[in-house]
Amino acid sequence: MAEEGKSGKRVVAVLLGLVLVAPVIAWVGATRLEKGTRAGQPGGDELTAAVLSEGVLSEAQSGDPGIVVAKDVGPGKELLRAELGAVTSQPVLSVNEDFIEVQIAGTPWMTLHRSTGEPVE
Repeated sequence: MAEEGKSGKRVVAVLLGLVLVAPVIAWVGATRLEKGTRAGQPGGDELTAAVLSEGVLSEAQSGDPGIVVAKDVGPGKELLRAELGAVTSQPVLSVNEDFIEVQIAGTPWMTLHRSTGEPVE
């Protein structure tokens, strides 16, 4: 009978340990997931806009600094990269034959030359 009492206490101790450890493990996992998404993975704080035109993917991304990147879809080669300054809202992007136009809330359109990424006055 004494063995049954010890066995029951062990079961209770193990179950109590699981009940106390499970929330800590869940909290650690949630914290790691949140840090991963903030580091620029999908679901993070960065807001993006993208346009695919003539085999070139142009993307504008919010952040400090906000950026515009154009990549050739085939080889994945980066064709241009331009900084926009601090961007805190969703950028809007349009692409035509010669230019990439970016609009940021509260800021007028910024026009970049499509082949060089240089701002157009």
